[in-house]
Amino acid sequence: MKARIYHSISEFFRSINLELEQAFDFTIHPLDGLHGEAPMASPFFRTNYHTIVLIETGKGHYTIDGHWYPLKPFSYYFTNPGHLKSFTIEENVQGYMITFTEAFLRTNYPGNILADFPFLSDETAPVMYLPQAPFARLKILCEMLEQEYLGRSPYKEKILCSQLAGLLFKTRELLLAYQAALEPERRPAEIAQQFRAALNQNFMNIATKKDNRIWNVQDYAAHLHLHPNHLSNTIKAETGKTVKQWIDERVVSEACALLKNTSLTVAEVAYELAYEDASNFSRFFKKATGLTPGQFRKS
Repeated sequence: MKARIYHSISEFFRSINLELEQAFDFTIHPLDGLHGEAPMASPFFRTNYHTIVLIETGKGHYTIDGHWYPLKPFSYYFTNPGHLKSFTIEENVQGYMITFTEAFLRTNYPGNILADFPFLSDETAPVMYLPQAPFARLKILCEMLEQEYLGRSPYKEKILCSQLAGLLFKTRELLLAYQAALEPERRPAEIAQQFRAALNQNFMNIATKKDNRIWNVQDYAAHLHLHPNHLSNTIKAETGKTVKQWIDERVVSEACALLKNTSLTVAEVAYELAYEDASNFSRFFKKATGLTPGQFRKS
C-alpha cells in the first residue's frame, strides 16, 4: 500500500491540518487533545522517526504492517521508522507521545545504540499493557523529559538524550515481561528485518575497521541470497524507502555525529565513512543536507 512518509512530527501534523512546533529531532507532548477532538482517525502513513506512546486514559486502536492493537489505559508502545501504520482515537486519550530520530540518538548518545537498544531495529513491536506500578514509573520519566524539553538549558539535547536513554533501558526491561504476542512475520517483513540488521552490521564493521567500504544493493542481495531486484522491491514496499535511501540516510547520520562530536577534519570524517575521496563525500553531504560539512559543523 502506498502511503506518504513523514520526516518529522510537525510535518505529519501539518498533513492533518494541525500545528505542532518542533525545534530539533526530539519532541515530547502530552496527548490530551493533541490530535484534536475525538473521535478521529489518521490516514495510513509512514514516518522516518521513532515514536513512543504512553496512554494513561482513553480508548482507540492502531495498526502497523497489518497487525491491529487496541489502545486502552496503561498501554505503552513504540514504532520504528518505515512501517505502514494508522491510528484511531475513539475517546480522548491522556498520556505522552515522544518522537526522536536515529540521528538524534547517534549525535548525543555515547554508548552503542544497537547493543543497548536492539528493539529499535525490530520490524514490528506490539503494544504492552502494563500493571499500574511500572506504568507509573514510565510516567515519571516522561514528566522529567517534558520538564527538560520546555526548559532553556544550553545542554538541552544532551540532557534529553540521557533521560531518553533511561526510558529506552526501562523499555528493554519491560519487553521481557509484558510484550504481547505477535502473529508470525510475513516473509517480506523478515527480509526487511534482515536487511536492516545487515545495514547496521556493515556500518559497525566500517567503524571498527573490519570493512573498508559501504555496501551497495548488490552486496546486500548477495548477503541475503536474493536477487537485487527482489530485495529492492521488497524493501521499498515494506518500508516506503529504497535500499539506497536507507544507505544514504545512514551515511548522513554517521557523518553528522562525527562532525558534531569530534574534531576530525572533513577529510578524516570521509575516511571514517570509507570514502577515499573527501570531495566526493562533501558533494554527497551537501546534496543530502543542503550544507557542506563545514557549514553543518559551524551551524
